Order: sequence, then structure tokens, then C-alpha cells
Amino acid sequence: MANFAGKRVLITGAAGGLGGAFAQAFQAAGATLVLADLDGSGLKRFAATLGGSIECHRYDQGELASLEALARAVGAVDILVNNAGILLVSPLMETDPATIERVIRVNLIGPMVLTRHIGGAMAERGSGVILNISSQLAFCGAEGRSAYAAAKAGIAQFTRTAAVELAGKGVRVVAIAPGRLLTPMTTYLTGNPERYQAGIARVPVGRYGTPEEIAKLALFLSSDEADYIVGETVIADGGYVLS
Repeated sequence: MANFAGKRVLITGAAGGLGGAFAQAFQAAGATLVLADLDGSGLKRFAATLGGSIECHRYDQGELASLEALARAVGAVDILVNNAGILLVSPLMETDPATIERVIRVNLIGPMVLTRHIGGAMAERGSGVILNISSQLAFCGAEGRSAYAAAKAGIAQFTRTAAVELAGKGVRVVAIAPGRLLTPMTTYLTGNPERYQAGIARVPVGRYGTPEEIAKLALFLSSDEADYIVGETVIADGGYVLS
């Protein structure tokens, strides 16, 4: 396991699910945690289960002023994990434009704006890692996910372009595109046995992933061992996009 002692890590969307797994993994590896989420009370409850000194911030990923306030409050960090996001499962023709805009703002514009603030400070110092969370849906089609998939595809391309801009300043930008995971965000699957089994049938390894598996990959990509990996989006989906 990589050693992150002395590293300060900001993780967004950290009140549970995948963000919670990231927090647990980085803490176990010695990092100092700075956690942020829209659910402020839930974030504090989760942080209490981890123990230790953890900095918690409530913010709204979809609001520019809130993103700017978070960046000011947090200050300098060594690693930024742009994890916060919202899932929308709705046919495009039945989705109102305001909802589409909210999904794009939270899943794409939010990480870009936070990277602008946090990544800018990293560039001034000459070091840092930004890990973005995309999705397998950036690379394949799925009914009812138009806005979500478009935003996550945007994250993959944003990762490439931000990496080009920041690599020469000592800041690495990389991304993970997880497949279907067993998290609170996927209760639409776990609560429907027929849909659950149909989903598994499309995954070559024959199961859904876990947040802990993605967290292991996050540790590697954020570590010195991955120093020569720049701008890549690593797909971790059990082979879903190959089927």
C-alpha cells in the first residue's frame, strides 16, 4: 500500500458510498482527510465513524459561489478527488431542461471549477494530483442516462485537457471510470431483482464491483508509483464496455 503520510487529501461527495470508501482508504494509508459533501450532517456522522482529526465542509457542487467558498476554506491540499456527483435515470424526452442543467452542473462544471481553484494552487506550489471520477457510461450507451453519460464523458475529456495544461507545472490529472458498483446510488438496481440480474449478465466477470476495489485503484493513481500516468481515464468495470 502506498504511504500518504503528510499528504492532505480533499475528497468531495464523501458522506458515504464511493466517496466514503476513498476516505477510508486514504486514511488507512496515512493521509490527512478533508471531506466535503452537500449532506453536512451525514458527513459529520460518517467522519465520526472513521475517528481521528478530520476536516468537514458542507457545500453545493452545483453552485459556483459554494465551490469558491469551499476552495477558500480548504486552502492547499496535495490531492483532490473530484468524486461528488448525482445520477439521473430518466428518458431524455421526459426530462425537463432544468434537471438536465443540474446534472451537468454537478457532474461536469463543478469538478472543472474546483480544479481551477485547487489545481491552480497546486500549480503555484509545483506539485499535486487531481483524480476525477468519470463512469463506464462515458464509453458506452445506456437508456435513460443521456445527461449523466454526457457529463461523465466530459470528465474524461476534461481530464485529458487539464492534464496537458498542468503536467508541466508538476500537477498530474488522471481519472477513473467505474462500472456498476454496489453503493447507495445504485439502489435502483439492488431494489429490482430482475434489473439487478440483467445488469450482471452484461458484466463479463459476472458481478458488480465494490467501492473498496475502486478505492484501491484511487490510491495507486494518486501515488508516486503512478507518476508517469498522465491524463488517462482508467476503466474499472469488470469488462462491461467490452461486452
